[in-house]
Amino acid sequence: MLVERDVGVPMRDGVVLRADVYRPDASQRRVPAVVTRTPYDKSRPMVPLAALDPERAVEAGLTLVCQDIRGRHASGGEFVPFVHERNDGYDTIEWAAAQSWCNSDVAMVGRSYGAATQWAAAIEQPPHLKAICPMLSGGERFDGWVYQGGAFQLGFNLFWAHLLTASRKATRPAEQYAHLPLRDLPFLRECPSASFFTDWLDHPTDDDFWRRWTLAGKYARVRVPASIVGGWFDLFLGNTLNSFVGARRESGTARTRQQHRLLIGPWGHGSIYGAYPDHSFEGFRSDESVDLTEMQIRFIQECLSGTFADVEPGPRVRIFVMGENRWRDEDDWPLQRTRFTRWFLQGAGALSPAPPVEGPPDSYVYDPADPVPTVGGPASLPALLFASSFGPSDQRRLERRPDVLVYTSTPLEQAIEVTGPLSVMLYAATSVPDTDFVAKLTDVTPSGESRILAEGILRASFREGFDRSLPVEPGRVYPYAIDLVATSHVFLAGHRIRIDVSSSSFPRFDRNPNTGHALGTDGPDDLQTAQQSIFHDPRRPSYVMLPIIPR
Repeated sequence: MLVERDVGVPMRDGVVLRADVYRPDASQRRVPAVVTRTPYDKSRPMVPLAALDPERAVEAGLTLVCQDIRGRHASGGEFVPFVHERNDGYDTIEWAAAQSWCNSDVAMVGRSYGAATQWAAAIEQPPHLKAICPMLSGGERFDGWVYQGGAFQLGFNLFWAHLLTASRKATRPAEQYAHLPLRDLPFLRECPSASFFTDWLDHPTDDDFWRRWTLAGKYARVRVPASIVGGWFDLFLGNTLNSFVGARRESGTARTRQQHRLLIGPWGHGSIYGAYPDHSFEGFRSDESVDLTEMQIRFIQECLSGTFADVEPGPRVRIFVMGENRWRDEDDWPLQRTRFTRWFLQGAGALSPAPPVEGPPDSYVYDPADPVPTVGGPASLPALLFASSFGPSDQRRLERRPDVLVYTSTPLEQAIEVTGPLSVMLYAATSVPDTDFVAKLTDVTPSGESRILAEGILRASFREGFDRSLPVEPGRVYPYAIDLVATSHVFLAGHRIRIDVSSSSFPRFDRNPNTGHALGTDGPDDLQTAQQSIFHDPRRPSYVMLPIIPR
């Protein structure tokens, strides 16, 4: 293997990005190139979120090009998230195709931000791009990345901004999470290069600032096959699934629409150091191994050789079904045989497919000065600060709080499989002009452990869409549709299905101060408590929509 360090790659505006190139030691041999573009240091291709193993790529007859994106590490220019990835991706791909060691075919790989750079390049349609392999992220930036359900994803956003820009003198991250107001974080004063964090706070609605980067409505421009990988406990799961669904429906050619592939395993966003199967969560492991590097290399080789297009498409989707802990192939996502079934919140904390009967609402007080903490789930928080930073953690200590409502089924007589999109409809009233509602789906074992499977949030002022904020009339009952994204899990016989309802999951999401003021402007003295009421009667039937798969 030949290794060339810090190779200059000129962009159209004159900025030079730097790449490390790993290629076969055969001077006369021209081979396909695989490009990965990362903000996390190109010189460590197998360390967080970067690329393929260079040795395995070269052994497979590929040249691996690992590039620092604009403004990061060895590359020139200024780093601003998302802004330059379309043009820079296009220019890098065409540069690689023109090199003497390349046969003009180029594919892309990468994780997290490196996955986002692939979608950005693909919609620009560089002529020599033949395939992409985005892992742990999709093509959206507003809902599902910086925001979710109208709430600011504080935990990940602050962690990520600190990771990319903070100096050693910066205020400790633990103090940053607790600081109010958000717009006056010490971190922002100490690290001027994190100005993009303030830009994100300045755009709390899905406006033109975000739409310039979105893939929604642009999948017709994607004309190359995608091998997409995600995790059931990844905070970008919705983003990942939406990209597959959008590409399957809208990609520019019928052939390409048939070639997209999706694989979802029992993983979180941070469990990607090495082979995935070594980092599955306790209780969600399978004897069947998955070699993602081999899978990506095989996909790329098939796309580049042309054999992929000539083969009758087999199963497009592979999912890990938790609970039974087995891999299963499917034709598409969502599964066509899904039976979407309402399980209703009932009085006395019950959960049942039977319609609710008349009864008073359940109430609790949400105090933003004492928010319900994030414990596991599809989050991504610094592990040094938060022991249960993501995954199927036990929720029992939270369920004992007075500001968490718990609705639980009776023990199941037979197993129920829940695989597909998840949502909760709450009929609720609040005493304040704005607030949040959070819902979780958990599996309660016979021993009483309550393991979180999915979590969602909705900021009340965004109940009618994310393009505008509408104040709440205190005391009025509104329907709130909360997106819990998706899961694939078998609730075994003897287990119980549970829905938790609260108004915070902090610091995964910023705590709503309940004032209705502009995002990030409230200080500690501005916080207001909210009296919350959850209705579950025949006129206002709150429920979880479970995607049940016939056994």
